Amino acid sequence: MTTPTTPEAVPSLPGQRAAAPRPPAATGWPGPARWWHAALVALPTAALFVLGYRRRWICDDGLIYLRPVRQILAGHGPVFNVGERAESSTGTLWQWLLALAAWVTGEDPAFLAVGLGLLLSTAGFALALYATCRLHRGAGLLLPAGVFVLLAVPPFWSYMTSGLESGLGACWTGLAWWLLTRVRRGQEARQTYLTAFVFGLGPLVRPDLAVVTACFLAAQWWVLRPSRRGVAALLASAGAVPLAYEVFRAGYYGILVPLPAIAKEASASDWGRGAGYVQETLGPYWLWPVVPVLGALAVLLVRRTRRRRAERAAGRGSLAVLLAPFAAGALLAGYVVRVGGDYMHARMILPALLLLLLPVLVVPANRVTGAASALLVVWLCAAVSPLRAPFDVRSTPGSFNVRSSDVEGLGDHNPVRTATWVRNWPALPEGRRMLAEAARSPRPTLLYFDAGRRLHATPMRADSPYHVVIVGRHLGVTGAAAPLDAYVNDAWGLASPLGAHLALERWSWPGHEKFLRNHWVFAEWAVRHPPHRDLLRAGATREAVEAARAALGCGRLAELRESVRAPLTAERFWDNLTGAFERTRFRFARWPAAAETALCDGPSAGGRSGLTR
Repeated sequence: MTTPTTPEAVPSLPGQRAAAPRPPAATGWPGPARWWHAALVALPTAALFVLGYRRRWICDDGLIYLRPVRQILAGHGPVFNVGERAESSTGTLWQWLLALAAWVTGEDPAFLAVGLGLLLSTAGFALALYATCRLHRGAGLLLPAGVFVLLAVPPFWSYMTSGLESGLGACWTGLAWWLLTRVRRGQEARQTYLTAFVFGLGPLVRPDLAVVTACFLAAQWWVLRPSRRGVAALLASAGAVPLAYEVFRAGYYGILVPLPAIAKEASASDWGRGAGYVQETLGPYWLWPVVPVLGALAVLLVRRTRRRRAERAAGRGSLAVLLAPFAAGALLAGYVVRVGGDYMHARMILPALLLLLLPVLVVPANRVTGAASALLVVWLCAAVSPLRAPFDVRSTPGSFNVRSSDVEGLGDHNPVRTATWVRNWPALPEGRRMLAEAARSPRPTLLYFDAGRRLHATPMRADSPYHVVIVGRHLGVTGAAAPLDAYVNDAWGLASPLGAHLALERWSWPGHEKFLRNHWVFAEWAVRHPPHRDLLRAGATREAVEAARAALGCGRLAELRESVRAPLTAERFWDNLTGAFERTRFRFARWPAAAETALCDGPSAGGRSGLTR
């Protein structure tokens, strides 16, 4: 007679050694505890949904996603401007999810972005709480701990919507954490590969989440200990879609990362400014007293996991699962500090904070954790009470409370429609009028800003592929107002290959160090001899415009422009693919004379291109 084999003794990957059989884990809690633990998931999730709904909105950066969505639906491809292949969307999956939802429903993409963000982030928080309860299910009664931070810190509620990829990021983090807590030796190969596949989607949710992907895959490998064939299968499952998209990105856009990563110099370092960004996030919400409490709970959980000698066969795996989000959160926070943070208050540090909270959202009950949970309850009451002054829009030099600013500027506490932005944004009424006049004009028109941020019109060269070009200082709302066949010339480089590749010469407002000055705009779009009055308004000299025009037609800058504007033939795709690495690294001087000297006369000069006439 053959003895049946427990699931734990069955290899899950090719060549993997079977784990030693062990007693089956408990399948649930006693009746009263089961209801308590269900409430630990349901009540905070419901509260977060309500808080996120009350602060629902879409920001200007969220609107940036919507123009490529409209271009996709119009059949122009994933581009910001027709005829120029520029990847302005940092969150690849979020862009395509919005396009699918808009195609299916026919609804305003802004409204869909707000609704999907709220639903996805709520689902992510629910999955995260449930996964942490599952992780500690063998410990008896559980108590809330880190979940109090989610309930006390308003930026978590604000970025449940906002139109950005934050909601999808929270959902992916919660789902990945839930799948990681289910990893065990002996599980079906299909579940193992599906888990690796979900982990691998991190870079497509947002490129910096690649560190989370790496940490979670490492924990999965540590638990399973597969053979070389198994490792190859795991990596193939995780990397198939991201690598395929990377090949598409390199061949289609000609670079290796989304354009905002180049515009914001995501590989640069400014540790001091990044440390200030973290302080500006933790300080206003009184989070510093919480850090040692949650840190002590994390240490207790690690020690408890190491002491579980009854589960020695799986103990190392349990510890790897517990440590994975801590490692991922620490690495992600370190990256945010290294690059200098962001101009949007708290936004960039929230994913790292969520990861660090995952294992301690709830904790096993004992006298120490009970005292810690009670302290956190007191802190929560103080943090949400009138004792804590609201965060002021202008209270910090390095970041900006974008939601408060947008609500104030739009006069709407919950701006969730594209029309609300186009109709109410203070700087836009004049822009809408001038766009309409330019569209009716028989000759091509360039709309540009003077030093006082007033919009002006100047004649555009007759051979321009666009009838209207408008400079966008607020890219999202300008892109929403401009017709799809107009060219929105992004001043900050998020959607402009030219602006993104400017050399970073100084640190200033986070993410806004590269400003495409009017001499470059005039060189590319204006008539050969712009009116003197327009040059004065633009703050550009005729000599600077001529130097910029010459630089645009020389060497690697000319090749960069060809990579995004030349017709996408098979040969062009291959040239883009093979040159993507060097093109991603390429930068040119912001001052036209220096750029002309380096590009037209230097060692990288490579002749003149027909794109500049």
